[in-house]
Amino acid sequence: MRTVDEHLASILDVVAPLGELELTLSESHGCVLAEDVVAEAPLPTFDAAAADGYAVRVDDVASIANTGPVTLPVVGDVAPGSTGVYSVQSGFTVRVQGGAPVPAGTDAIVPMGWTDGGLANVRIDRAPTAGYGIKHAGDDIAVGQPVLAAGAHIGAQQVAVLAAVGRARVRARPGHASSSSRSVGSTSILAV
Repeated sequence: MRTVDEHLASILDVVAPLGELELTLSESHGCVLAEDVVAEAPLPTFDAAAADGYAVRVDDVASIANTGPVTLPVVGDVAPGSTGVYSVQSGFTVRVQGGAPVPAGTDAIVPMGWTDGGLANVRIDRAPTAGYGIKHAGDDIAVGQPVLAAGAHIGAQQVAVLAAVGRARVRARPGHASSSSRSVGSTSILAV
């Protein structure tokens, strides 16, 4: 008579892992990643305002420490997802929302709390240092940085990371069986 371990070993001798498939991200949900994934794009993909405020040139507000508040004309608004090209000349500012692209020509974001919140003109009470309030391209994930290892289960968070770093397809293997099933004759087949 064979032991349970012997039966298990004989079964495992005739089965093999399921093969790799090239899948879209939505198809890969619930599967197991079959490749190491590195970032093909930086995150964020552009310099972005870390919070709501005003994009400025640091030189335009540097005198605040010595002479007090500075008032600048507000020449536009930039919202997250904006694709327009914005450039700010010396002596002006643009109001930006958190997550919005930082306009060319600016090198800091003055938080709303450091201002009077003006729409046409804004009084700035504190001067930021260069880079203040800016989340630079690649700050979260740099191009070429490993983001997921082969063998990782692909759930909603992993799909989001894959999409964010520029992947549209991945190599994966079917993972665990889901709770949905269909019947073929007397055999129940689980959908993977």
